Amino acid sequence: MSIVCIALLWQFITARDTAVTGIYDIVVHEMMIKPAPAIGLPPFEYVELRNRSGHAVQLQRWTLAVNKREITLPPYLLQPDSLLLLCAPAAHFSVPNVLPVDRFPPLPDDTGLVVLYNERREVRHAVAYTDAWYDLPTSARAGRSLEMRDPSQPCSGKINWTASVAPAGGTPGTYNAAAGQVTTDTRPDLYFIEMPDSLHLLLHFSKTLDSGKTASTDGYQVSTSPVAAVSVLPPLFNIVSLRLGTAVDTGSVTLRGIIDCDGKESSLKNSLPFARPQPPVAGDLVINELLFDPPAGVPEFIELHNRSAHAISLRNVFLCVRKADGRQGPVKRIAANGRLLMPGQWLAITTAADRLCGYYRCSSPENVQEVASLPSMPAEAGALLLLADSVVLDEVSYQSAFHFPLISQPKGVALERRDSAHTVRWTSAAASAGYATPGYANSHPWPKITDNAHMEVKPAVFCPDDPAPANRATLQWELPGAGWVGNVTVFDAAGRPVCRLARNMTMGNKGNLYWDGFGENKVLLPPGIYIFLIEIFDLKGRVKRWKQPLVMARKLN
Repeated sequence: MSIVCIALLWQFITARDTAVTGIYDIVVHEMMIKPAPAIGLPPFEYVELRNRSGHAVQLQRWTLAVNKREITLPPYLLQPDSLLLLCAPAAHFSVPNVLPVDRFPPLPDDTGLVVLYNERREVRHAVAYTDAWYDLPTSARAGRSLEMRDPSQPCSGKINWTASVAPAGGTPGTYNAAAGQVTTDTRPDLYFIEMPDSLHLLLHFSKTLDSGKTASTDGYQVSTSPVAAVSVLPPLFNIVSLRLGTAVDTGSVTLRGIIDCDGKESSLKNSLPFARPQPPVAGDLVINELLFDPPAGVPEFIELHNRSAHAISLRNVFLCVRKADGRQGPVKRIAANGRLLMPGQWLAITTAADRLCGYYRCSSPENVQEVASLPSMPAEAGALLLLADSVVLDEVSYQSAFHFPLISQPKGVALERRDSAHTVRWTSAAASAGYATPGYANSHPWPKITDNAHMEVKPAVFCPDDPAPANRATLQWELPGAGWVGNVTVFDAAGRPVCRLARNMTMGNKGNLYWDGFGENKVLLPPGIYIFLIEIFDLKGRVKRWKQPLVMARKLN
């Protein structure tokens, strides 16, 4: 056979193999981002690819990109359901399916975007990782790879990746030690909006979208303008660009039928307001809550609050420390984009949102944003600056001594801001709110609600056999300020204590407690009349008491 015929045959095979390749057919399956000190593998970075499809794929002229560094892959026919290890030529891995590549791009230790493109520059898979994906202490990450757990969920993000448990620290060229089924019911929620100008909106979603089915204008409704065009932006396909038909300053976006790459549709967080941002001045954006002494394994956080009457873009907003000599420390960017913070909105900044929200209640997860690092916050005292370019928006100094005096152990308790008469005061987040309120209203709101304390137990009759939430009684309160401590005990009709709901619990201005009808021994009590005895006191010696009766009913069999 002539050389020309062989070349034509090779082109035919290559065209046939790549023409049928779909998104997620070839995926990034494993990454060694910090190989030294090694555990049992050669001390070299690598990226492992997996062919999930049922056909061979020719990788010639494909591109592997890591942040801004790219390499073009040489000819290699990746067989169905097989693996390929990409690494530098100097690496010596004792596995047969290795493809050494010149100028192999370095994998950053902290944050990286790894993208695999086919020869037509179409995204086949993208992974945006951080070192928090290890879910291990920093000292335990070296020499261990990040492994994909379930190849059938290639666009699930962090939930589908974990540190390798292999004795050698990774499984290059072989199937992952962390392999297992991953199930998730997360939805493609609309988290925040950018507004670069009056004709464009950028919608940021919590998950990767189906880039084909979500690119229609039918899925997006803007209250103040028709939508002229839609683009789902690569490589992660979690940002949608809307081009508006008319220029607008404000409005709202509502989604209709937007699905993620798994075919799931959001039915909860699918609408947000927007407005043209204005440059902030001092006092518009403030530091509102601090967790500087977190429990073991939980990250710190800094919460911001937009208390202005206009939207603020976070593109050029930074945090830094004020050193003891008065100089500013290194600045930390809050957002890599122009995220809008609407009037009255909160935003908590942390290095690991899942670990923070796994410990504290995050009632608005869209208001918790991950960053690569935070300014240093010593556990005893510190000072922080909030900057917009070079303008100081806010400056706060904190001390552990600011905590409520009756809190014996302040570790894990956030400090909340309370402004009064042009001064900034801080108080401990209430125990009734879980000791922190990242991304939502403080447990001690700034405005005083009322001059009188109010307690209410409802409903008057509840039945533990009913469906939730009617199967429990709720104690709700509004208090005239911070610094109240409470005891709540449930008594039966004979005056015997049957359940202690709170003992010396710090209470927020607003809050609630629940009783499900069970006693101290975790046994469901008989039906009848019960009485809540509520006692609150503060450090000024003020004491208030309430008795609230209710009836617990039971269904007859």
